[in-house]
Amino acid sequence: MNMPKRRSRLLVALAAIPLIALAACGSSGGNATGSATNSSTSGGKSTIVIGNIGLYSGSSFGGQYVQTVHALQAWVDLTNSKGGLNGHPVKLVSHDDQGDPAKSLQYVKQMVEKDHIVAIIGQEAPGTDIAWAKYVTDKGIPVIGGQSLDQAWENRPLWFSTNVTNPGWDLAQMRLAKNTGTKAGLLLCAELANCKQAIPLLKSSAEKVGVGWAGAQFVAATAPDYTAQCAALKQAGADVVLPEVAGPTAVRVIDACATQQYKPAIVMAAALIDKNMLEDSAFDGAVGISVAPLWFGNAEFTREFRDAYTKLYPDEALNGFATLGWQSAVVFGAAMAHAPDTVTSQTVADAMWAQPPNSTYGGWTQPLTFTKGKASSPGSCVWIAGIKDGQLTAPRGYQAVCD
Repeated sequence: MNMPKRRSRLLVALAAIPLIALAACGSSGGNATGSATNSSTSGGKSTIVIGNIGLYSGSSFGGQYVQTVHALQAWVDLTNSKGGLNGHPVKLVSHDDQGDPAKSLQYVKQMVEKDHIVAIIGQEAPGTDIAWAKYVTDKGIPVIGGQSLDQAWENRPLWFSTNVTNPGWDLAQMRLAKNTGTKAGLLLCAELANCKQAIPLLKSSAEKVGVGWAGAQFVAATAPDYTAQCAALKQAGADVVLPEVAGPTAVRVIDACATQQYKPAIVMAAALIDKNMLEDSAFDGAVGISVAPLWFGNAEFTREFRDAYTKLYPDEALNGFATLGWQSAVVFGAAMAHAPDTVTSQTVADAMWAQPPNSTYGGWTQPLTFTKGKASSPGSCVWIAGIKDGQLTAPRGYQAVCD
């Protein structure tokens, strides 16, 4: 079986863990199904089937995004080991759309019409989610969490964002940029449409917080060098750079700038930080924002996540896309904690709207309020990570920062 902002390889085999069948980085999309039954969920209640769709291969982002669905699977297995959701076992069905809108729509239709999912959880389909946004809305399928940084999340009451949407993300980045430098420049991915759409909002956010604007440069993962982009930002006076690109590309660009004696401060998406960045002196002092809790450290409220994830994927180095997946699952699980005997998409939507206002789900989200008939409107609270002497740090602690 194959499966798998603007923004690990998946397992080839896990014979020792029969609850999962995943293969994300192959040449074609497919599905992954989690455990549907468990000895502790044998009371006869129906299985709750949840769906997931994402860009898990065919792009420089895929190897990092895939940890979102891994975290969902880890949550499913842990939930089932505890008896499920009010006695209902949970099953995960996931597909890799490879960044193709047509495939994305095809797989979502399959999950809705053949797998009978009740919700899409933790989607990682930036830019392709718009291809199926109307379809799932017409079908009454809730979308809960995942990346919410594109237009698909605008004006859709059944789309429940568990973290910042575009305005909040841009403000959070520029606030951090202002604390780091005086004039911000962007390095934007050339591969994803939603990266290109980011410029007006980011420029507006820079003006709101009072940091200078040095413009944007587009970079492609396949480009042989980035001399021109580095020179342009240096000439524009950017003393802080925001690389909105995949992790490996960010390393290549920042290293290229360093060879030109251009070493700006770095503000980035924390989820993209990887081993190569930690070992690269050009990234020392970099800071990043995460829309979900930090995946490292010893915060007590993330302990269960870390234990469950590393048990299922012991060879993976965690990144921030993993906590993004777990965050989505935590919110869904809280809403369905008292799931009735019959669970439908409408059941899920009603349960989401019934969540107490300003819920933070044990620290896993910023304060969230879901109102029936209204699109999600979360604030701009984020988590802050840093790199110091080759180590990940939490310069503002492990709780969400809302200023």
